[in-house]
Amino acid sequence: MDRAFLEQLEVKEAEGVVEADLVLTSGQAINPLTRQAIASVSFTVMGDRLLYVGPPEFVGAQPINLAFITSATRLEDLIISTLNDHLYQLERRSTELTSIGIAPRVDPGTLQLSAELEVGPMHFTIGPNRAGQFRIIRVVHEGGELSHGAPTTFELSEFPNRKALEDFLFAMYSDVAGLPPAPTPMQSTPTPVPQSVIEASIPIRDLVHAFGEASLPPRSQLEILATVKVGDQQYRFAAARVQGQTFRGLLAGANGKLWADRFELTDFPGIRALVASVTSAPLDAIEILAP
Repeated sequence: MDRAFLEQLEVKEAEGVVEADLVLTSGQAINPLTRQAIASVSFTVMGDRLLYVGPPEFVGAQPINLAFITSATRLEDLIISTLNDHLYQLERRSTELTSIGIAPRVDPGTLQLSAELEVGPMHFTIGPNRAGQFRIIRVVHEGGELSHGAPTTFELSEFPNRKALEDFLFAMYSDVAGLPPAPTPMQSTPTPVPQSVIEASIPIRDLVHAFGEASLPPRSQLEILATVKVGDQQYRFAAARVQGQTFRGLLAGANGKLWADRFELTDFPGIRALVASVTSAPLDAIEILAP
């Protein structure tokens, strides 16, 4: 931590927690919805990073590495850039929601984008994080909030229309809510995995090669994704670690969810064997697509 730099800020320390405030002087930090100027920004100091703790427009933004900061003026430049980047994401993601028939909503105080969808008896709240990645924020069924062990982030561009997104959300949570699966249409078209998702993925073999001698902490998050091809059909497999060796898995195709359950790592037969069991396809006809 650069104490000389922190001395340029309003710093206070209590019970081992260091907080720093920066008064903004450029007049460029403005909430576009309330038209109010943002007078100052508050941080908590963790190691060599500044984490935003206020005002609400900045909470959850990417931390700032002190190693790259040399003056308070430079810090204000980064703060303005952070705000502008977030406003860009708001505009881009709001346009994407509108294009598939979903009304976006931005909270004026926090500048958080969200959207509400009623899918059967379930109510979904979705929205992007500060990096622009969409996630399932909340799911309510019969007055109770549902939780899910599988990954809850997704790329909105995967879905060509509102119904495709609604089908995905229903498939993700219908088993948690104790609902029957959605009806299967007579004909369907395989759902490809976007190239951007494939390129951003890391093959498990690369992780094993790099960290094969290491281990995961008992409660650290781990998500597994795979695209499986059976003939002219494509399926998506996802698994998320609950804790220890307990995972929650999901297998979905163009028609929605095919399988979802918890399993122990030692009992899992492998992705190809699971797909063979669920689809009744021969094992040698199942291919895991390489990223």
